[in-house]
Amino acid sequence: MLINLYLILSLIFSGIGLPQTSNYFDNLTKRDFLAYQKEPTPTIINLKASEIYPWGIKETGIEPSARAKSAIAIDIDNSQILYAYNEDEVLPTASLTKIMTGSIALENLSDLNVVITVSRQAALIEGSKMNLWIDEKILLKDLLYGLILKSGNDAALAMEEYHDSKELQDKTFIEKMNDKAKFLGLKKTEYLDSAGITDNKSTALELSITLNYALRNQTFREIAGTVQYNCQAQNGSLVHNMTSTNRLLRTRADTIAGKTGYSEAAGYNFINAFRSPSGHRIVVVVLGASDHDSRFDESNKIIDWVYDSYRW
Repeated sequence: MLINLYLILSLIFSGIGLPQTSNYFDNLTKRDFLAYQKEPTPTIINLKASEIYPWGIKETGIEPSARAKSAIAIDIDNSQILYAYNEDEVLPTASLTKIMTGSIALENLSDLNVVITVSRQAALIEGSKMNLWIDEKILLKDLLYGLILKSGNDAALAMEEYHDSKELQDKTFIEKMNDKAKFLGLKKTEYLDSAGITDNKSTALELSITLNYALRNQTFREIAGTVQYNCQAQNGSLVHNMTSTNRLLRTRADTIAGKTGYSEAAGYNFINAFRSPSGHRIVVVVLGASDHDSRFDESNKIIDWVYDSYRW
């Protein structure tokens, strides 16, 4: 299993084996890609944590036990797994799906100021919403904030419908989500819808790879790192006041960006990227926590243990 984990990480984080490196960031800005090209290629070391950091690991005792079905902490700047618990188990993603939804929207709907008309189906969709109205006209940018901050299923479907209604689309929005997952080497990830209402599946490891990819986009980073955002409909006085469901944005200064998720099947999910005191980016994923608060508590426990256990 360890060999498979490191093969996946080496493929994604170092770029080895990708058809063309430029395709990996096919719709990011030229400036962003040029900056990425200058970054040193990470090296995967197939050793235990205590062997990777023989002079850096501190005496902190045993690793913490995760009160969840699966969890992982990865240093995405040097591609090291720092903590893992059932990290390869396939589980429902719920609204963590929207990380990929946002990435596909940003890559395929380039004009953030395009006005999208909300359908009846999108406005009346079940689950978490940003509370769009039927026939409301709203900017794509505002839908993206509603998608991430409020975990809006209505925002997800509105963007999906707008994409699929455009002429000359060779593939549907959902097909592009799955194609991107395959391109990133995600063997156990599958998307059936853009909101996470159905049985979308992934693993803690593959979700960390998905977030790492999404964070390459500056707009996604800004949106997923925003605490409060307000916007107004383009055809009326309706105002959407949105506060992020990511509690750690308000309680931890080291939080970069993240996303919550919940469904009856999935339980309480959470993924978050932290900036360590040494400047490394650590992604923590918790899947299948038992309640709303415990997903944040477990993430705090894991990242604090990482900080106490490693030096860079």
